[in-house]
Amino acid sequence: MKWQRPSLNPLLAFIAIQCAWLAVVGFWIYWFLGSHQQLHSLAEKYSPDLLEPGINWLILLEGLLLLIVILVGVYVIFLYWRRQLALNREQKSFISQVTHELRTPVASLQLQLETLQRHRPAGADLDPFIQAMLADTARLSSLITKLLTANRLEQSRWRLALRPCDLSAYLRSYLAEWQQQQGDAVQLSSQIADGICVVLEPETFAMVLRNVLENAVLYSPTPARIQVRLERRGRLCLLVIRDEGRGLPASEQQRVFRMFYRHGQQNPRIKGFGLGLFIVKALIKRHKGRVSLYSAGENRGCTLTIRLPLAENSR
Repeated sequence: MKWQRPSLNPLLAFIAIQCAWLAVVGFWIYWFLGSHQQLHSLAEKYSPDLLEPGINWLILLEGLLLLIVILVGVYVIFLYWRRQLALNREQKSFISQVTHELRTPVASLQLQLETLQRHRPAGADLDPFIQAMLADTARLSSLITKLLTANRLEQSRWRLALRPCDLSAYLRSYLAEWQQQQGDAVQLSSQIADGICVVLEPETFAMVLRNVLENAVLYSPTPARIQVRLERRGRLCLLVIRDEGRGLPASEQQRVFRMFYRHGQQNPRIKGFGLGLFIVKALIKRHKGRVSLYSAGENRGCTLTIRLPLAENSR
């Protein structure tokens, strides 16, 4: 195995910058006072009439101001370096996750095809293999779609074709179809107010709902209990999706919207790339809305709230 030198700890780097800056300031004051004393002695000896009483504080303050500007520049570089260091760690973790997540359905497909080639079942015996392969291809398709979507969102070139839509009817239809797909694995309850109209792009909003609901199922025990509520709130509509799953500590409730971030990433049972909520936040922003997440703590569930402006004919 190739030996890798460990990266510098950001905290140690921050302390080193502080110590170095204080040392430079101390040296500057020491040098200035020493030089001032030498100039004072020379002036007394050769030109007493040019001698000014006291210390020239203006020059001292100018030097200190220059050092402060240099310190600010060093801090900017330090913050950028720390951000890049964190991004590099996330990318390394992401590559590992991608490799694992893509390998699993591909290996399953290969096994199913090899079994079919060897035994060549017919009739009803063939159906379980077909269902398993369809599930694997659906999983592969979902993973690839998330990767492509995150890439488009990162480039900031994705413009949505927004149009007025009856969100109440749309949400009822989507949830009914989704509940049918999930079967007994999900217990879904909903409270949807009538006649709520917003401006959205149905195709991408379906992606938002799919990612949020998938997360709720992923981090909940079976059967996952999910509550969906849609209501008016002034000039906004609130779409609230609550689960009774693992929950989150307060320190992670904003970090989950970052790209590649996954809560419980050390748990091999938790699948995914850490892209779902990043995609949700970016798409809701393009719908001129906001998204937030709240949890009372570990094992106390999560509540995700989406706020969207109402369309003119819905107010």
